[in-house]
Amino acid sequence: MRLPREEYNHFLKAVFFSIVIALLLATFVAIYGKDKSFLMVNGHYSVEADYFFNWMTFLGEWLLWVPLFVYALFYKRDFLIAAFVALALCSLITFLFKQVVFPGQPRPLRLLHDLARVVPVVKHNNYVNSFPSGHTSTAFTTSLLLAFIVHRKWAPYVFPLIAFLVGYSRVYLAQHFVTDVLAGIFVGIVSSYCALLVYERFQKKKATVGRDSSPKDV
Repeated sequence: MRLPREEYNHFLKAVFFSIVIALLLATFVAIYGKDKSFLMVNGHYSVEADYFFNWMTFLGEWLLWVPLFVYALFYKRDFLIAAFVALALCSLITFLFKQVVFPGQPRPLRLLHDLARVVPVVKHNNYVNSFPSGHTSTAFTTSLLLAFIVHRKWAPYVFPLIAFLVGYSRVYLAQHFVTDVLAGIFVGIVSSYCALLVYERFQKKKATVGRDSSPKDV
């Protein structure tokens, strides 16, 4: 049993758009380098942007999960399985990279403490475990799943764009490098894709059980 065509196409479009964003970020880093690309984002600021991006960064913590779980709970309850798998996988991959593969990776405020701007509205600044950006991973995982279940033409573009703004906020607020955000995008793509594979298998198994339990002709 394959994923429904409309939902599958929405997801693929969202993944493609996310990859385009990632390629643009990779080009940006390739041209300006890890440090300068960070300073260019962090150094262009305003008071209004401080508050806006401080709010945007909360979307990458848990706020984006709320509409996903609420939508699934009331309109597509079986999809809760995919949501839980995606959340668990995204958290696991991010944890392994932060704590095992690249433990203690310095963040901008430690590596560029003389150059990075400390944003006044940020209550808690981080200094280690930079790679990858957990907020970005969460935002893209959630956004891609939302693009899958929300059957609107704008969904494959608007949700990844929101996730990108979450990632941008992490650089703007001096919590991550652009490379951390770039890695977070791919963690989100992998997590959401694997979650949909689990969902597809569950749907296939459910359909098989339904056929086996249906009354047989005598």
